[in-house]
Amino acid sequence: MVMPVLMAVKSGIPQCCVPVNHRPPARRYRWVGKASYREEPGCSVAGSAQDDADLRWLREAVELSKRCQPSDSAFSVGAVLVGGGDAGGGQDGRVIATGYSRQRDPHDHAEEVALADAGPAASGGTVYTSLEPCLRRLSRSRSCAELIVAAGVRRVVLAWREPPR
Repeated sequence: MVMPVLMAVKSGIPQCCVPVNHRPPARRYRWVGKASYREEPGCSVAGSAQDDADLRWLREAVELSKRCQPSDSAFSVGAVLVGGGDAGGGQDGRVIATGYSRQRDPHDHAEEVALADAGPAASGGTVYTSLEPCLRRLSRSRSCAELIVAAGVRRVVLAWREPPR
């Protein structure tokens, strides 16, 4: 059984600019939290302790993104994979793995690197990423979203939604 991935978009950190009339495609995520440009239906706001933990790990993911080699054609993304911990959802969890775009190979995505380093320990954890995980890609056979679901990650918390191309 595959558990649904929860995705939280946190409004306490910079968000990408998305046109007001932009309607993102349907996703296999249940939204928690608030996106900066619109409120998702049925969203619930987590408690302040979880919000603080989420913002701390998102800031670390943003810092990791600064390690990326510059590219004219790809985003610089950082990702932190945190274990579920006793409180679940990354609260009081420990870092299992980190990754950033182009870390080992010009086609590496941050989430892909972190998940590969974590192996089975990723199951039940939370991925904090500075940009929404890709839903499709040309350079690899599986998207980051597919890798996250296959790894059994419980939550995805991101800083920015991917801008439309």
